[in-house]
Amino acid sequence: MTLKNTENLVDEIIVRRKKYLSDKIKSYPVTNFRASDIHECDRYMVHSVLDWQQRALHDEGLQAIFDAGNKEEANVKNRLGYEIGLEFVEQQKPFEIKNKDGEVICRGHIDGKIYFNGEAIPAEIKSMNENVFNGIKTIDDFQKKPLHRKYLRQMQLYLFGNNEEAGLFILSNFRTEKIIPVILDYAECEQILQKLERCWGFLKKKEYPDRIDPCKGLCEKCPFSHICLPEINNKGAQFIDNAELEASLERRNELEPLVKEYDELDKSVKKTFNGIPEAFIGKDWFVKGKEVITNRINKDLIPSEELPKYQEKSSSWRVTITKL
Repeated sequence: MTLKNTENLVDEIIVRRKKYLSDKIKSYPVTNFRASDIHECDRYMVHSVLDWQQRALHDEGLQAIFDAGNKEEANVKNRLGYEIGLEFVEQQKPFEIKNKDGEVICRGHIDGKIYFNGEAIPAEIKSMNENVFNGIKTIDDFQKKPLHRKYLRQMQLYLFGNNEEAGLFILSNFRTEKIIPVILDYAECEQILQKLERCWGFLKKKEYPDRIDPCKGLCEKCPFSHICLPEINNKGAQFIDNAELEASLERRNELEPLVKEYDELDKSVKKTFNGIPEAFIGKDWFVKGKEVITNRINKDLIPSEELPKYQEKSSSWRVTITKL
């Protein structure tokens, strides 16, 4: 085989793979909220139904991740089923959540149930990369990221809607599993139901809730930012035509996930060495630590009526960067 033909084959593989993935990217009509997509932004919730046709479609890279997740769900069921003899039943069983007027406001499904000791226990399978997998050890760790909080809402809605006391999250790093039990939390469910009722009210009136604070970081990758944010951005916003600055912003956007991953991993690793002055890890790593004592002002020790004496105004400029 010639070098030229080999290079042509490389190009052909990329083109065909990209087309295969892009052909699978489609939008589908939405008439109710989805249990797997209970977002922290009420405005997003209403956009997701009223404006489903305008939802920005994801790219081929994310589609590949979705495909891998779907295949891994089947792999997990195979490993737990055929390999160790657990029986999965009621797979992809749908459920509905109704409001006080009997209207179906939310629909969803569960990956399946595991039949064990005469009971069918709900199970939701989630695949993730190694670092995220290692960072989730208890159910409380699901509260750290918006995506994982959505996982919790989905499971809580299922448990509530089907009168189930508990279920399981089965996490996979594409090699092994981590099993985390979930208990029905009525207080959490009440908050979710209130949110659904509130958003459904806006939906019926074809109105939108107020925008959330962009500084929360949820707007940057929102698929509805192109129809939600321009109303703000077009009111006197300055237009800067600078190709170098635009390239820098693109590169910043590419590096952002790596920075977040590094920070989380850095905190997790350093926490391991709290109280350890020196340590060798394998042949290549040496870690040294020491206690650092700093002086700070404890405001709680200052009487409230005295606080104004110690306060002064300061000015800063907060910048939030959002990719439209």
